[in-house]
Amino acid sequence: MATVTLARDTEIGGAVEVFFDYTCPFTYRAQGWLDGLADVEVMWRPFSLLEANYRGDGPSVWRRPDRADDISLLLFAGHELVRARGGDEARYRRAVFHAWHGTHARLDLDAVARFAAEAGVAADEQAVRAHFLDAEAEHAAGAKLGVFGTPTLVYPDRAVAFVKLDTIPAPERARPLWQATRELALHTGELREWQRISPEEGAR
Repeated sequence: MATVTLARDTEIGGAVEVFFDYTCPFTYRAQGWLDGLADVEVMWRPFSLLEANYRGDGPSVWRRPDRADDISLLLFAGHELVRARGGDEARYRRAVFHAWHGTHARLDLDAVARFAAEAGVAADEQAVRAHFLDAEAEHAAGAKLGVFGTPTLVYPDRAVAFVKLDTIPAPERARPLWQATRELALHTGELREWQRISPEEGAR
């Protein structure tokens, strides 16, 4: 599990933790948005929707033999491997998101190792699997904060917000959107939930 230390938030930029799942299209869009904000410090933390939606008894998906080859869990383990060995986390993360949502490539353990190598970390199956429980610990940390879906943004004062984007904002919209969501999270404690409703949804 990573030790997370974020810089003090400022009015110009800021800092945020993002609990994410590589399979989530909303996280993919949030990544495209947040990566365009150079002065915002972002810590990306695994949160498995597979685990969040699991309703069975017994151990977590991370510890179940029948899930040992689940690609979403292997990708998380690769992420934690790259972080633990000081590799280029951003390069690994972007490569995985592009492969999953951009090219819709078929991914396997060899792909995880390739993404890690491109991020500066030599990886084999044993090295990747050794970080399963690190990813599990990150998920557990999110669950303790009340995270239930992705992407969830956690600000330095522990204000937590679940954010869903329909599209990746245009470059000129990235900053205003950051400021608006940050303002809602940090300075509107009275507001618990706000959701845009389309006419089609309202008619259901």
